[in-house]
Amino acid sequence: MKKILATLSLLAVLSCNSSSENDTNFETSSLKETSAVSNSIIEKPQIPSNRKIIWNADLEFQVENVDRSTQKISSLCKKYNGFISNMKLNNTNYEVSNEITIRIDNKDFENLINELKGISVFNRKVEINSNDVTEEFIDIQSRLETKKQVRERYIDILKNRTGEIKDVLAAEDAIRKITEEIEAKEGKLRYLNDKVNYSTINLEIFQKVDFKSAPETFEKSFLTEVKESLSNGWEIVIGFILLLLNIWPLLLILVIWLVWKRKWLKRKLKK
Repeated sequence: MKKILATLSLLAVLSCNSSSENDTNFETSSLKETSAVSNSIIEKPQIPSNRKIIWNADLEFQVENVDRSTQKISSLCKKYNGFISNMKLNNTNYEVSNEITIRIDNKDFENLINELKGISVFNRKVEINSNDVTEEFIDIQSRLETKKQVRERYIDILKNRTGEIKDVLAAEDAIRKITEEIEAKEGKLRYLNDKVNYSTINLEIFQKVDFKSAPETFEKSFLTEVKESLSNGWEIVIGFILLLLNIWPLLLILVIWLVWKRKWLKRKLKK
């Protein structure tokens, strides 16, 4: 029994040690072009193929027509097997714009950006960022493998050893916790793989329009005003009737007082 408890304690220590994670500094690089951006071909820096790189781009283009350009962007995404994950159309007094988020396979990242630049009449901003997550990726894989080994040892203890019920329950609880940690790290790896394999392009296209002041009030038609007037009049009648019903005791007292007052005046005049 002591050997079982000692083994369980050792595995628990290994599991806890594997759970403590240190902060890791990741390399980030960027390529920026702002103001009057040229239409030169964009190329990513040469990076070794064994690195895990997340690529992102922030673009702002002026176009001749937002609607036609949006259709063109949609066609380009289909051409490169990408997809639009988010779109937000804005309309102001002086500008029409569309904010578009595109996910694209990493191998077609540069080609799509260069074709997107071709539909613009003025490139206000082109910013490309890379985030090297290789160290994080390797660290998670290493910790994941360690946790799987610890779980297997717990399972072996349950299969090959006997002990008290409380020891068995403790081992089962430890297996459950380690399994949850393994699933969380596997989810993190899937997230990183998705970000590495599919780059993100945040694109805003805008179109200048002649200034038009927004209407200050909503003008109602004559028929609408007639209907509202009839409805308001009926509500006033209903409200007056309800008021009389609410104050009927006061009205009764007033009527009695007026009758008494009238009789009193008649008697006074006779005298």
